[in-house]
Amino acid sequence: MPRISRVIGGMGPWISGPLVAWILLAVVGYMPTRTLGGDGAVRAMLTAQAAVVVVVYGTLAWAMVRMSQAGPSNRYLIAMKAGSIRFVLTLIIGAIIGWRGGIDRTVFLVWVAVAYVVMIMVETLTLISWSRRLESRH
Repeated sequence: MPRISRVIGGMGPWISGPLVAWILLAVVGYMPTRTLGGDGAVRAMLTAQAAVVVVVYGTLAWAMVRMSQAGPSNRYLIAMKAGSIRFVLTLIIGAIIGWRGGIDRTVFLVWVAVAYVVMIMVETLTLISWSRRLESRH
């Protein structure tokens, strides 16, 4: 079984994907969101994106560590479990932030959905790449 510190140290190139996707989402979404909803809408957009990215990083790190400790036949199940956990955590965090108020709920929920769809793709590609790296080591 590999040491956790070595696994985490080897994640660097793979964990940059969500950050890059978040920056692109923020850049692409800034002007339309600001034009349609003003500064408050931009705050809601960035809050939504940050919430999704935090969840994705948590589930991605968890899955990558688990996958590095599992055999090839179990890696797919770990990735599927990470997706389920991501979905539930996104719902919970989105509901808490939306319920508390202080931001435009409609803009927030739209951007949670948009960020979630983008991050599903990023997380999937990252886990596929990670799994291939693990297979090539054996």
